[in-house]
Amino acid sequence: MHDQIQTEAENIFDTWEIYKKIVSANNMFHRELYADVAAVLQTVKMNFSFLDLGCGDAAHFATVLAGLPIGGYCGVDLSKTALALAADNLQALACPVEWRCGDLLEVLAASTQRYDVIFTGFALHHLSVTQKEAFFQAALAHLNASGCLVLVDTVRAEQEDRAAYLAAYCGWLRDCWQGVCPQEKEVACQHIMDYDFPETLSALQAMAEQAGFRAGLPISRYRWHQLLRFEM
Repeated sequence: MHDQIQTEAENIFDTWEIYKKIVSANNMFHRELYADVAAVLQTVKMNFSFLDLGCGDAAHFATVLAGLPIGGYCGVDLSKTALALAADNLQALACPVEWRCGDLLEVLAASTQRYDVIFTGFALHHLSVTQKEAFFQAALAHLNASGCLVLVDTVRAEQEDRAAYLAAYCGWLRDCWQGVCPQEKEVACQHIMDYDFPETLSALQAMAEQAGFRAGLPISRYRWHQLLRFEM
């Protein structure tokens, strides 16, 4: 499963034009969610260190981080294509910037560095339950005192199992997404059906609490797309 996820993550950026269309049309509420992320980061201490797991092209953070007192940024992604785009998008940051290509769990396991903020956007739902549990444990181990984990991801409703979620999400995608043709919608749906394993809010909160976090605080939700904050 790990190898399949890595290959799919790389393929998403090999078909970059489809991804750009999805984001540009705001089909997954990136504009609203990252505005909310900016508001959360406004409450973090000065010169905070920031780890971005599954950073993609980091396009939304180009404006978010530009206005914040960030002291250091590290972006992690499986796709070299995405990291090259991210480096261009964040080149205006005045703080030290570093890039790591690899699986987010493996990068965390190989590092002893701690951060004030760990962020992941639309990445956690690709992991298995066991991997998600390991992620929360690793994230806690890599946070400084009073640090926080900020999570943007798809989250199932409490009454939805995965099959119901997939049917509802792909139905909404086909009916409502703008800026992508029917064939491109089917590419997106196939990716979702093959690789997306979102949890409910209560399941994520339970995993985080088991790892040692306080219960995740829901910040905002747009359909299935949610922003959560977990504190130590």
